[in-house]
Amino acid sequence: MNKIEPILIEETPAKVTVKYDPESYDLPVSIKKQHEKYWDNQIKINPHLRNGEVFTITQINNTPKELQVTVAKTDYKHYLYTIRHEGCAFPCKVIFTCVAVITIDNYIAFGKMNEHTSTPGRMQFTGGGLDETDLDGFIFNLEKSIGKELEEEMGLLIESPYVKSFAPRFLKSKGTYDFWAVMFELQVNDTSNELQVLFEKHNQRLIEKGEQPEFDEFVFLQLEKESVEAFLANSTFFKEDYLEPILRKYVEK
Repeated sequence: MNKIEPILIEETPAKVTVKYDPESYDLPVSIKKQHEKYWDNQIKINPHLRNGEVFTITQINNTPKELQVTVAKTDYKHYLYTIRHEGCAFPCKVIFTCVAVITIDNYIAFGKMNEHTSTPGRMQFTGGGLDETDLDGFIFNLEKSIGKELEEEMGLLIESPYVKSFAPRFLKSKGTYDFWAVMFELQVNDTSNELQVLFEKHNQRLIEKGEQPEFDEFVFLQLEKESVEAFLANSTFFKEDYLEPILRKYVEK
């Protein structure tokens, strides 16, 4: 079993490039059989699961000026097996985007994943893995990726009058599965109460269309040290591994 290193949160370098390698990514037959067996059991428990494309990291070159990541195509079975079997052989190692939404009254917004998802009840920022629609040639458009997630999960549009600023802020690495994340920050001109109303309307629209929202609950936390520490101390919830260090990063002096 690989040793788990503490999560590292850094400022994003000036340039982040994620490149797609079209060469096939082959796993040993015995590993594929493990994935298949586990998957067959999981879809009996949660029939909403879908085995789509996932991109796993094959090469990383990280310098202060640029992060270069190369990825190859695998599948969701591989990813799900990895996150449910800590320290497994031939893990799926992803890079994803996520975004901290910050209101004009200095609250940070995140959500609790819905029951139909692969991580029900997990607290996390809006975000998700890369897919082929994010490709410009062989390079992934990270802004497009996170913009799509924001619209789907929160009903927010990057190109909107209520957006004050939008930019990459942090880079996350190491942690439980050694996943990488490019973490954006979206500042809006709405208050936390106004944003809560927008989120609830968005979820209601999805339900009326017969769709299931990714988040079943939105959380607003004041970005003030005492509030953050009290929230973390009193919460026993299931959360993404980056959530605690990022919240602390925002309020450190």
